[in-house]
Amino acid sequence: MPASVPAPVTSRTSPRMAVIVSCTALFTDMLVYGMLIPLLPLMPAVQRFGASATGLLFAAYAAMMIAVTPLAGRFVDRRGPRGPLLAALLGLAAVCLLFAVGGPYWLLLISRLMQGAAAGLGWVASLALIAASIPLARRGPYLALAMSMVSVGTLAGPPLAGWLARDHGHGAPFVLAAAVLLVDGILRVVFIRPTPPQTDDPATARDVLRVNGSWPVVVLICLGSAVTSAIEPILPVRLANGLGLDAAGIGLLFALLVIVGAVLNPLVGAALGRVSPRLLTLIGAGLAIAGLAIAGASSHLPAMITGIVALGAAIAFLIAPASTLIGVQGARTTPPALGGAYSLYNVAYAAGLTLGPVLAGALTSTIGYPGACACLAGGIAVVALTALRRLPAALPGGSSEGE
Repeated sequence: MPASVPAPVTSRTSPRMAVIVSCTALFTDMLVYGMLIPLLPLMPAVQRFGASATGLLFAAYAAMMIAVTPLAGRFVDRRGPRGPLLAALLGLAAVCLLFAVGGPYWLLLISRLMQGAAAGLGWVASLALIAASIPLARRGPYLALAMSMVSVGTLAGPPLAGWLARDHGHGAPFVLAAAVLLVDGILRVVFIRPTPPQTDDPATARDVLRVNGSWPVVVLICLGSAVTSAIEPILPVRLANGLGLDAAGIGLLFALLVIVGAVLNPLVGAALGRVSPRLLTLIGAGLAIAGLAIAGASSHLPAMITGIVALGAAIAFLIAPASTLIGVQGARTTPPALGGAYSLYNVAYAAGLTLGPVLAGALTSTIGYPGACACLAGGIAVVALTALRRLPAALPGGSSEGE
């Protein structure tokens, strides 16, 4: 089916408000996620059980997000994005309340599972809403902007939570989160219009995966998220032991990585209508290879900064095209399934987040940090030569050259 055919999630929501609501929803979700990064490990109910209990809480979020995502896709394609967005809002509000209580541990675990479920609903509905409201020719910059808001929320959450908890107590970050949720909720309730229910059985993420050309896009999504997550467990140790940076310095360098990606995301998305998606992603792979090579060999701060900037740019060149291409694949499904497409996006993104740190940690333990960076760079080169070159040379109806 042509990619320009409207998907079932299309509603009467104005394109401008669809983008505003979706970006706000994703920012809020990741703000709450980021706020919990410095708070969860220090809660007395968590410290009582040790590091394994902390790990379980962080894993529970990802596990529940993956479990809920396929159901969210079917719900969005059958009834539109409004219901999932409102359910995600209520879930996040309950999560903030429960985490403000601070325990016992089993209650925190339930809260973390609820947070993962809210993320699964909110991410699928938000991205599908943008894809359904914006024509394909103009969709890239707005989906990329949404992913930038994810980065901004992730970046803002930890320092805000740390500052508020230090000066105003454990509950203060959740008061701020409640205020953001109130504004976000007003936007979701007022501006997202109901969608008439679909009587046909909607296509699923599995159906999207069967469409010709979907597998390279899934690999691209996994690669983009894996580049981000692979350096998280190994780079801080290198910065501390090799360059003598303290926690504040390490945090600033990671903030630089996130900022570079967030700034470039909309620019890369805007280029999708004029530049081959395949070319953009190959540029991203090249930047990732260069960034890992520099970061792996650097013994001086200026060179390390160069490597980190290259990695931040690589993430934008990989993720921005992926968020548009997966929507194209969903529109080619019979019936069109943007909800199914973005549920597949979520699963692939979560798979990359899981694979990246596991692979990087195992390689570092076996052959050391420089060898791990070299192996990761080589793996990206192999993926680029095998999977990424099979991506489309142009969006349907785009101006870049076709096959």
